[in-house]
Amino acid sequence: MVCPGAVPLASPILDQRTYRHQAAFQKDFAAQWPDLERQVRTSLRLMALNGIRDPLTDAPIAAADLQVVGPNFRESLQHDGLVSRQRAVLLLLRQLIEAGQLPLLESLRLYCPEAITLFAQRLRGLVAHYQGSEYLPDPQDPRRQQVHHDDLCTLSFADASFDAVICNEILEHVYDLPAALRSMRRVLVPGGALLGTVPFAYGQAASTVKAVHRGRGQEPQLLSEPEFHGDPVQPGQGSLVYRIPGWEFLDQLREAGFEDPRIEAIHSPTYGILGAEIPWILVFMAQRPPDPPPAG
Repeated sequence: MVCPGAVPLASPILDQRTYRHQAAFQKDFAAQWPDLERQVRTSLRLMALNGIRDPLTDAPIAAADLQVVGPNFRESLQHDGLVSRQRAVLLLLRQLIEAGQLPLLESLRLYCPEAITLFAQRLRGLVAHYQGSEYLPDPQDPRRQQVHHDDLCTLSFADASFDAVICNEILEHVYDLPAALRSMRRVLVPGGALLGTVPFAYGQAASTVKAVHRGRGQEPQLLSEPEFHGDPVQPGQGSLVYRIPGWEFLDQLREAGFEDPRIEAIHSPTYGILGAEIPWILVFMAQRPPDPPPAG
């Protein structure tokens, strides 16, 4: 059992599909397009009637305790500060643990490049060996006294330090994506898992590049109107978006040395997992390859 006191549900409502290529996703998307809006409406009604379940513990969450603060249910369907996309990541983490692919929470060594968010606080309370960080590039930043700083492109941890890395809505902001992917692979144990979310351009192969890094200390080259997303470290300023990943992101994971990169499309009214214009939350996942068996 993932968490003490977890009560597995007999039959949660869960639609989960695995995609390793854009073509398979587009085929399913086209086939279901006429029914997608109905699926979203039905899920909202079910959650309003029954509430949801915690994706890690199956603890019941009453409908009255849910908040909807906008039409983008990926970001707006909230409980205790967590939203649909974060619950999808937690459900996938649970599945990996229950499948024996990751250690139990009390033994799991987990790194997340977030330390002050509600998501980080939730996992810190469940995972004994949780390591978080924030990006605080100024060496004189006084917040470094309370919060661990790290640069995802040049992580400070030793090789093979973690069983899993969860990276939520961060990779669109890193200045050097290939370096960040290689860095996360390095700190994973052989067989360890990388999972998380990005604002994924699921209708296109190429990523939409919005800015290019020009070197430390220089302003990035903007290729379009600058786009900023929320940043808990700089709530009044936000974080610059360098790219919106397309399906080539899976190739980039592979080029960084990961094995079996894929998209898990997850939709579940039972666990409060619901997208915006599509019912699924798209979670990326890949593994560091296991070490080869010894010769002989």
